Amino acid sequence: MIKRIILLVFILLLFNNCGYSPIYSKKNQNFDINKINLSGESKINNLLLKKFKFYSDNPDSQKSFELMLNTSSDKTIVTKDKKGNPTQFSISVSIIMTLKDDFGNENTTIFSESSAYANSDDKFDLAKYENNIIKNMTEKIFSDIILFIQNKV
Repeated sequence: MIKRIILLVFILLLFNNCGYSPIYSKKNQNFDINKINLSGESKINNLLLKKFKFYSDNPDSQKSFELMLNTSSDKTIVTKDKKGNPTQFSISVSIIMTLKDDFGNENTTIFSESSAYANSDDKFDLAKYENNIIKNMTEKIFSDIILFIQNKV
């Protein structure tokens, strides 16, 4: 019994010091976003603005960037039944990003995500589900943008 307790404590100590560190922690940030221009879909812009506030005002930054983001979302009908009622939708979120550094170099990139989902009779639940999909795709695109910027530094 004592051997099991000692073994358990040893394993916990071993795995506790495995070197885990979050990807988006403030310590690993070596860039600063000093200006953000947002245009397009206001729901997506509000989500992105909340996320990008974390990356502004960094005194230890090596490079400073200016972001111009043009956001859009598009909902389309993928399939219909025999009566012509939609049975499946597709929603896509795309962001056109122009990244400008301190020296005036500009880089334009398009980030996009799409997802298909089934129609529902309850339109309130369908609207909530669509908002959740848009939020998840926006967060995925945000992480892609941050990784893109970190590779530019």
